[in-house]
Amino acid sequence: MSGPLVSAPGKAFLIGEYAVLEGATAVVTAVDCRAHAQRSPSRPSHVTEVVEAAHASVSAYLKDRGLPSPGPVPTVDTGGFRLGSRKIGLGSSAAVAATVVGFLLAQAGVEIGGVDGRKVAYGLAREAHRRAQGGGSGADVATSVFGGTLRFADGEVSPATLPQWLRIGFVDAGAPASTASFVRLVREAAVTDPDPYAQAMADLRGASEDFLAALGGDGPSESFALLGRAVERHNRGLRSLQNLSGAPILTPTIERIIAVAAEVGLAAKPSGAGGGDLVVVFSRSQAALDVLGDRLRRDHGIDLLAALKAGADGLRLERHAPRCSRIAGLFRLPLADRRRAVAAACDLDIAGFDVLDSGALGLEQAEHLIENVIGVLELPIGVATNFRVNGVDYLVPMSVEEASVVAAASNAAKMIRAGGGFVAHSDPPWMIAQIQLTRGDSPHDAAAAVGQIEAERGNLLQLAEVVHPRLVARGGGPRAIEVRVLSEDMLAVHVVVDCRDAMGANLLNTIAETLAPRLQALSGWTVGLRILSNLADRRRTHVTARIPPSALASRGWDGSKVVDGIVSASRFAELDPYRAATHNKGIMNGIDAVVLATGNDWRAMEAGAHAYAAQDGRYRPLAIWRKGADGWLEGQISVPMAIGMVGGATHVHPVARLAIEILGCRSSAELGQVMAAVGLASNLAALRALATEGIQRGHMSLHARTLAVGAGAVGPEIEALSALLIDSGEIKQERATAILRELRKTEKSAAQA
Repeated sequence: MSGPLVSAPGKAFLIGEYAVLEGATAVVTAVDCRAHAQRSPSRPSHVTEVVEAAHASVSAYLKDRGLPSPGPVPTVDTGGFRLGSRKIGLGSSAAVAATVVGFLLAQAGVEIGGVDGRKVAYGLAREAHRRAQGGGSGADVATSVFGGTLRFADGEVSPATLPQWLRIGFVDAGAPASTASFVRLVREAAVTDPDPYAQAMADLRGASEDFLAALGGDGPSESFALLGRAVERHNRGLRSLQNLSGAPILTPTIERIIAVAAEVGLAAKPSGAGGGDLVVVFSRSQAALDVLGDRLRRDHGIDLLAALKAGADGLRLERHAPRCSRIAGLFRLPLADRRRAVAAACDLDIAGFDVLDSGALGLEQAEHLIENVIGVLELPIGVATNFRVNGVDYLVPMSVEEASVVAAASNAAKMIRAGGGFVAHSDPPWMIAQIQLTRGDSPHDAAAAVGQIEAERGNLLQLAEVVHPRLVARGGGPRAIEVRVLSEDMLAVHVVVDCRDAMGANLLNTIAETLAPRLQALSGWTVGLRILSNLADRRRTHVTARIPPSALASRGWDGSKVVDGIVSASRFAELDPYRAATHNKGIMNGIDAVVLATGNDWRAMEAGAHAYAAQDGRYRPLAIWRKGADGWLEGQISVPMAIGMVGGATHVHPVARLAIEILGCRSSAELGQVMAAVGLASNLAALRALATEGIQRGHMSLHARTLAVGAGAVGPEIEALSALLIDSGEIKQERATAILRELRKTEKSAAQA
């Protein structure tokens, strides 16, 4: 598709959302979810008012300068602004205005990357956005165009420098709201109650001034304290506006997030007009943000949007369009064409796919991977299509020997896509190093030993930090020391470590070895085992999906009946561990295939998943399905995700490296979210088959093809033999061999005749 590819980021207000409407300074940051615009082969079926207004603004600008009129409106993708079917409050309409203006200007030959070009784009996008939305300060449009973090007042923009010590996080409060309606209610309150309104606005204006002063403060401690007071003052002003206007600016969920943040020493406030789904959190360290995320998820079911980063680039040209995981008819293409299609979709050099050729992992390389090498076992690697996670498309490499796994996952992902795709969140990448202590002949009982260790918790954490300074420099490192009394004569000391993008086995073991002598000296007990735990219950991935009944319907099966059947099958697994084992095996079919393709440790994944499934003493399903109030099918999965993006086979194995490139994941958390989504899709596929025609029909058609190849069929013989096998009702290897013999005899006779 020719023509420019242009993108612009979303925005988040750090302070000053309401005060900016009264001329005060707001601080706004660009966040790295992006709207993308590209040329469409035909006029898009639905064109929003913002897109139309942006087109009109650029048309007038070009006409005034005697330049040719722009072409038709582009296609705009705002998938990154959605969690499933729900849009999150990150300024998607402003990003769309900026993106469309940028696209049309670039198409006309105007340079949009420089200062002058961005100024032009800002003026046109702000005009278009205001016309379409009926007002607004323009701060969101400015941020989408200029990017970074900005000071904004009365339409004027200047860069704001955030201190190096400041960490910013975002929390999903889960309830979208209408900014325009909130602003309208507040405007009405300004007229009916001018004095209380003026006092509330004074708090909000003063909060902005204090916040700006904190950004330029003398030191981290004093500056963060001032920033915290500014945020408290801002929230106080919002509560006053809420009381005056009746607008639910600070919902119970937002108040809960603010309270939990305060408990762990952080400052939090709603971003935007409030009442919506985004809370911004300020911290002096990534570790403290992770602690907050862990508390919110475990105690309240609220998610920290860990992948959302502040200070993103502004309006820019892109080299390649966002990946689209929907490649129609991929399975029908010859293998070489299939590779070319995947390479094109991922903007990869087709030459890199040579590592997938038979024998690409040579014996010399294999010699360095394991011991006593005698050869190489090769498994097929395929690509699952249709996956959309948190608004981003993924083509998913899967390595598995079982027929139907890749096709079933792709088909289920297509159904889930009809409901907006998968929504995924991740716990912090925390793993556990265990040190075993036994009493032996020590005079100290368990309580005394625990007390000695807990009294030195701070010093133990400092000792653990020294072990891996590079990990600490990357934002990881030890987070907690926990002591568990297993019996009167045995303790387990857990060192909770943030592993960042590593799986973490080696670094955890090293930390355990380092702390062991000190723990023995403190407790008087004897050190035993020193090793990581593969029950990664502090490093889980959580994925949800909603599917309309119409997407589940098939020939002879009503969609609502399929929903009921899947819910019943899920309930069966919840009640019966014998069924839960098979239920979870189907989930791991998908997860393990991606783990294996990316060079991660599938044994660790299996151990952690099944231990987690039985953590309360009864083996339970990893994924469950329910029928929503609207009749849609709703699924969710939580699974430990001890995987890495650096080190090990992920870094060494050429196929694993290519698999990571095809996925395009930027972190181990993102990779884990895709893996869990594949697991949920695999589970849906299996339950849908069981709830309708039964699992055998789909399995057997693919199994028949495997048997046909095993019997020696080639080319067109494979499909012909598969069909004859299925018709015979006897899908066995010896039957395949016999049928192939008869098939060839018939063809030979026909040729001789």
